[in-house]
Amino acid sequence: MNKTISNRQRYKIALALCAIFVIIVLANWWVSYSMTRVSRQFASVYHDRLVPALDLAAMQEHYYQGMTLLERHLQAPDPGQQRQLEAQLRQHHTDIDSIAAKYEATYLTPRETTVLQQYKAAANRLMEVQLKTVRLSSAAETSAAVKLREQKVDPAFMAVLNPLHALRQLQQEVGHDLYASAGQQLNTLKMLSYLVIALAVVLALLVGVLLQNNRRGILIKPQKFNLN
Repeated sequence: MNKTISNRQRYKIALALCAIFVIIVLANWWVSYSMTRVSRQFASVYHDRLVPALDLAAMQEHYYQGMTLLERHLQAPDPGQQRQLEAQLRQHHTDIDSIAAKYEATYLTPRETTVLQQYKAAANRLMEVQLKTVRLSSAAETSAAVKLREQKVDPAFMAVLNPLHALRQLQQEVGHDLYASAGQQLNTLKMLSYLVIALAVVLALLVGVLLQNNRRGILIKPQKFNLN
């Protein structure tokens, strides 16, 4: 009877050891998987949020400089200076297109994609009216150029700034969400690490109990009685 009970206890301990071992293996796998996700999220915060936010700020700065160049073009005293200013304005548009293409290649939410399309349409319109104003200014039609700038260029400029501001706001919101999600993942990893430590302690205790039972089984030997 004692032997049967002992075998049952050993069987239960063995099952418990197997279960704890499986849980530890699964927990370690989940920790590794979660670490990979957290690493990707932090990388996304940098590559898809922080860097693009700086790019959007650079684009906005290019647009302000472009408006300054246009104003200088309207006031330039000679054609040579006008040609130089026009070349600089076109270079700003080239730089903006390059930065915009870089930004478009990053991860974008559906909302960001929609706003980006609005920006691209507004940017094309602004470039069109700016270059038309430059042509009028180069042709010595200063009055018509100034009127076009007031009626078309200035509103087009504001139409470009609005989606840029919206994109920068979305960058902050999505970046904050990614950072918060990564923080939650780290808290989960911390809890899992505590769980693995606790399971390791339980595993050690069960092994100790099993070894202690085996030692008792060895030390306690049946006595032989002399029947004489």
